Amino acid sequence: MANLQKEFIEFHDLIKLKIDDENAKLKEKRDIILNRLSHKISSDAKSYTHFNQGSYAMATGIIPLAGEYDIDVGLWFDMSKDDIKPMAAKKWVYDALVNHTDEVCYKNPCVTVTYKENRESKFHVDVTIYAVNNNDGKVYLAKGKPGSKEENKKWEESNPKDLIELISEHFDDADDRKQFRRIIRFLKRWKDHKFTAGSAGKPTGIALTICAYHHFTTSYNYDFFEQKKKYDDLAALEKFISVIRGKFSPKYSFDNEGKLIVDYCMEILLPLSPYNDLFVKMTDHQMTNFYEKLGKLQDALKEAKSEVDPVKAAEILEKQFGDDFPIPPKPTTGKTQSRVIGTSNDSA
Repeated sequence: MANLQKEFIEFHDLIKLKIDDENAKLKEKRDIILNRLSHKISSDAKSYTHFNQGSYAMATGIIPLAGEYDIDVGLWFDMSKDDIKPMAAKKWVYDALVNHTDEVCYKNPCVTVTYKENRESKFHVDVTIYAVNNNDGKVYLAKGKPGSKEENKKWEESNPKDLIELISEHFDDADDRKQFRRIIRFLKRWKDHKFTAGSAGKPTGIALTICAYHHFTTSYNYDFFEQKKKYDDLAALEKFISVIRGKFSPKYSFDNEGKLIVDYCMEILLPLSPYNDLFVKMTDHQMTNFYEKLGKLQDALKEAKSEVDPVKAAEILEKQFGDDFPIPPKPTTGKTQSRVIGTSNDSA
């Protein structure tokens, strides 16, 4: 079995969204928007605080393979959902930000500000609006667009801060958390490599993150001489994908000609209220496509895991994760694997 932990760590460092470079630019754009809001938001708007959310806050962000860098900002308004309609609250934010760039628009869960470089979209900031002072003690997200049907202009229960804490603090051991985050980033890059950019059938990053929250377990060996864990990301990823695929169930239907169609579907529920299915927007066909792609990834991981030659093993994985997955230099082929002493531990 080839030892590719060095290559997995190198791959992770290449795709991880780092504090400097583009991440610094994202924070700069965020701060510009927050400053504009503080000066231009309507005097009718309730008081608010802001916080980072999404993959940026959960420390699971990756450098996009294609498309835009993004950051999510939540506005925590001190008001009840019964005080104001959701679109009126979103309008406070939209009116303060419109004309800041050429592209400021309503989206169903947020107001989005897009920044361009050389006439191409480069960064965008999603600003979400929450009502947090409610009689039931819950937090609600403003949803809808001006052209939406009235039933889709609504306050929807949401727990963004609780979710960030849940993901950020998953696993008691700091090194276990690091492997957890690496596995999420690997799967996000695989998704970007294997699904067409902008595809409606592309699983979301949060859905993959929650898959890992529910189904990922650590993989490592313990070296008693060094008294430390030796993590094995290849084994962890192969085990994780195997568990996910096992959660799919066949779904039977018939086409117009009476031919039997078998799709494969699964649910992944948000671990907090409202416990919604994060795959609900994907069709049965799209879920089946996802299932089949996961199958090819699983086969590749098994093949790489059983391959003795690290160069061949890495080449197998490169086809799944893209050119950023490093190939070890050929002179290392045939070298003995590093000594690992102890027993495998899969505890979470």
